[in-house]
Amino acid sequence: MIDHVSLGTTRYAESVAFYRRVLAPMGLQLLRDTGAEAAFGTPSRWMFFLYPQPPGQGVTAPGVHLAFDAGSRATVAAVHDVAQVAMGTSLSVPRERPDISPTYFGAMFGDLDGHRIEVLTNAA
Repeated sequence: MIDHVSLGTTRYAESVAFYRRVLAPMGLQLLRDTGAEAAFGTPSRWMFFLYPQPPGQGVTAPGVHLAFDAGSRATVAAVHDVAQVAMGTSLSVPRERPDISPTYFGAMFGDLDGHRIEVLTNAA
């Protein structure tokens, strides 16, 4: 079981603002921002962290992506929409993917550093 995930970002302040908006539809909030670390989650579960990296340093890896369980199809769509407004890059629009699972509904976007972020649900 994974407890939390950390991503590096070369655009720290912008990425904190981006994720503050993108994670809100899932009920996740910015819990701490020290300038050297931003923590997101719920008061009882800190689960996603951003750390600043020097400009020009690679922060993404080919084939790697992070997936959030959104809980509902409406939330999947809302997160994807907010990501687009917040200058994310759509990689896959919200849709069913029976090739993955008969109940899968999800979308994927790139964040400001190019991390691939998936948001999904298996709820009807």
